[in-house]
Order: sequence, then structure tokens, then C-alpha cells
Amino acid sequence: MFKDKFIPPNGWKLVRIFPNYIVGELVEEFLKSEGFHPRLLSSAIPYTDPVYMGRGTPVYLIVPDEEYIEVIKILEESEFE
Repeated sequence: MFKDKFIPPNGWKLVRIFPNYIVGELVEEFLKSEGFHPRLLSSAIPYTDPVYMGRGTPVYLIVPDEEYIEVIKILEESEFE
């Protein structure tokens, strides 16, 4: 069910793949608090709500193209590395 070759939607870049929603949501909320606009996408096929597929599936953290470089720098400087 895990997609090896994930291609983000147009205008978005993949930042990281997290092992589950819990870890992904921690980083997502951190980035939101820094003023960014991250999104989490399930790695399940098709993309589904974690309520149905469980919170244990890997998730993709994506950000808008224009935020990518700054997000990478913030994550490298933080505990989320």
C-alpha cells in the first residue's frame, strides 16, 4: 500500500516521509506555528482519512514550492531533524 515513488501535486514539494500521523502531526503543527502552510498526505492508496486506514501508515509532509527551502532550513535547525 505504500507508494515508493510519491510525486507531490503541482506547486508542492515533498519535505519528509514520516512513519505515522502522530509524528507527522507534531512536525506539521510546529511548521504551522512558524507561519508555514504544510499538509500531510497518507501513503495509503488511494489517499484516505487516517480514521479509516489507521494512524500507523506512513505520511508525506508537503509544503508549497515557495516555502520549501526555508522549511528545510528550519527543520535542520530544530529537533525534528
